[in-house]
Amino acid sequence: MNRGVLFMTIFHPDEDKGNQYRELWTKYVGRGQQTYTPSQIVVDKAQGAYLWTLDGRKLTDFTSGVLVSNLGYAHPKFETKFKEYYKQLPRNTYNMISPVQVEASKRLIESFGYSKAQKILWAASGSEGIQKAMWSALHRYPERNIIVATRHGFHGKKGLAADVTGDTSPNPNVRWISFPMGEGYEQDFYEKELNQLWDNHKGKIALLITEPYLGAKGSYHPPKWYHQLLQHWCNEHDIPFIFDEVQSCFGRTGNMYAFQTYGVEPDLVVLGKGMASGEPASAVVGREDLIEALDYGEASDTFSGGSSACCAVCATMDVFEEDKIVEHVKKTQGKLKDILMKLKQEFPFIMDVRGEGFVYGVD
Repeated sequence: MNRGVLFMTIFHPDEDKGNQYRELWTKYVGRGQQTYTPSQIVVDKAQGAYLWTLDGRKLTDFTSGVLVSNLGYAHPKFETKFKEYYKQLPRNTYNMISPVQVEASKRLIESFGYSKAQKILWAASGSEGIQKAMWSALHRYPERNIIVATRHGFHGKKGLAADVTGDTSPNPNVRWISFPMGEGYEQDFYEKELNQLWDNHKGKIALLITEPYLGAKGSYHPPKWYHQLLQHWCNEHDIPFIFDEVQSCFGRTGNMYAFQTYGVEPDLVVLGKGMASGEPASAVVGREDLIEALDYGEASDTFSGGSSACCAVCATMDVFEEDKIVEHVKKTQGKLKDILMKLKQEFPFIMDVRGEGFVYGVD
């Protein structure tokens, strides 16, 4: 890949204001801050599913702010409730506690509806949430050093999260297993792979981490038996099963959480993106013995689980409950699939449509 081309500043002939800001952004901000989806839209305002550029173009955002704005941009009920929760709280509550932080923690744990959901760790981004989940498992079993991850997942760009992203790793302790991507392999193929892994590293495996579906890789959604197989194998060998729901939580797959869609009860679940409707927040929910394996203050940092993030989580959950968002997804998900399949039939350049709920990939 020609990285120079990928990160070139885009110029639109009818966007004088946008062109100016894109050029200034490139001038002042390091290329490491750029994303791998460089639309370079210069936004003036957002509402619902729409964005308006500085030069007046109206755009439909089919990414939902990259799976962050599950309620849409500037949802009026969310904005009202967020302000009500926030009131006059300090923005940073690193060395104090506010009632809304307790409420958000309690509500998230209780929303899981199964016994392993016992405690929570807060973070400010998906990568940090993954890091804290993996830390928890590694600290719980310090004699174990092998980390198992499914190939082609995206868990983050930093630290341990980066170590388990893709299909190669600088970490010599990472081992990869296959994730279904439409190859048609039967269940016994994956069973043999897992059993061989156990034979090679018996008693040394600290955790297994996977995504419900491969999001960044192209929206590959496995058969339900796949994650149930992984959980059964983890339970059999006392291996913490970590589910990365940073992008799949809060209604994306047709349920509040993807673990409900796939019929599993992970030991640790990492949440992010849509849980706070745009405020920087992520969380790890799961087994107390894993989360409490981290010593006092070991997972703390300045902005994790602050008052603004927790206000946003509570406001988001309020709207989900009062407006019955998940029920709406269940009722309308079939319509979305039908529309996409009709487009595939109409346009021969569309090779494939993959997805579930309100999350799809189109090749």
